[in-house]
Amino acid sequence: MLPLLRVTKMCWVPSARPYFPPDEIDRILEELRKTLENGALTQGSHVREFEALFARYVGVRHAVAVSNGTAALEIVLRYFDLRGAEVIVPTNTFLASANAVIFAGGAPVFADVEGSWLCLGLEQVTHRLTDRTRGVIVVHIAGMICPETERIRQFCKVRNLFLIEDAAHAHGAQWNGRKAGSLTDAGTFSFYPTKPMTTAEGGMITTDNDALADFARSFRSHGVPPGASVHQALGHNHRMDEVRAVLGISQLRKLEEFLMIRRSVARQYESALKSFEGVATLTPPAGFLHSYYKFPIVLPTPEKRDAVAKALKTRHSIDSGTVYWPPCHLQPVVRARPDIYPLRGTFPMAEDILPRVLCLPIHAQVDRSVADRVVGALKNELEQTHVRC
Repeated sequence: MLPLLRVTKMCWVPSARPYFPPDEIDRILEELRKTLENGALTQGSHVREFEALFARYVGVRHAVAVSNGTAALEIVLRYFDLRGAEVIVPTNTFLASANAVIFAGGAPVFADVEGSWLCLGLEQVTHRLTDRTRGVIVVHIAGMICPETERIRQFCKVRNLFLIEDAAHAHGAQWNGRKAGSLTDAGTFSFYPTKPMTTAEGGMITTDNDALADFARSFRSHGVPPGASVHQALGHNHRMDEVRAVLGISQLRKLEEFLMIRRSVARQYESALKSFEGVATLTPPAGFLHSYYKFPIVLPTPEKRDAVAKALKTRHSIDSGTVYWPPCHLQPVVRARPDIYPLRGTFPMAEDILPRVLCLPIHAQVDRSVADRVVGALKNELEQTHVRC
């Protein structure tokens, strides 16, 4: 078992945090020592090893390591040539999902979300479809694969649209035994420090498309394919270095253990919250295995959500979070730049549910006593705000 975060009186409980077990730190330092001694700090063997291990883990032919999750999205989108085209993106995502479309030469078209899981649904896709639509990005929110991914994939296939999984939250999540990142034309991952596994900064592209993988390997290195010495296409510097790859190999080795802890904490929360009247959780459908990057609950009103979040922080030293409020279509830059962010239609589901979402602490160092403390504090504050427990 991993050493876990132990509760001391009023110890601060972060909503997310990276974790490197002591034995892994020793292995990391040894690998870094070798790397520093041999001078191969980038484009070396550790990146290739990390890619091979990640591809095998996800269950695809190719994994291409890059500098961050946004770069992963942009590279995949550039492969599909978006000049003059639109890409449907859920409004409930980090704005980078939409910005990557712009950087790749296209226009992001925001769509509302399905209320039960806060993800894009097929109905929302059809509402935003035009003759300029080139593809769709589904975002696996909080660690659960978007439940309508397969329906959207079939819809896209018939219409010759590409489909990308933004799996920045979903390392190790599964649908019917298949992992996030293996379900569509390509998956993209982020290894930011809050994620289920981290390389500090970093990202990964996963795909079974040989041509896309070749394009990604070239584009990330200024348009120079692996083993070549000339620039054969336009490219950028989106390479992952050896230091981050060493961290990634270590984190991937421990990922399933980390996910077991997250799922155990989630079960504890779900069991306790059953008695909380007026509090809803987002339960995965049958056949879906959640990775619990976040544990969202939905409160009756935005005011109660804000009051509870503030009280957890100030009175109980417990952090919490959102997914995502405000959503993309309400971000100031989006409202100010209709020339690059075309807004169409309304977003009733996102505007109703997202301001009521509160995410409880969940990460690899939360143990039963920490989860008990979170539940106790939440119950206390819900009672104070007149939500029945």
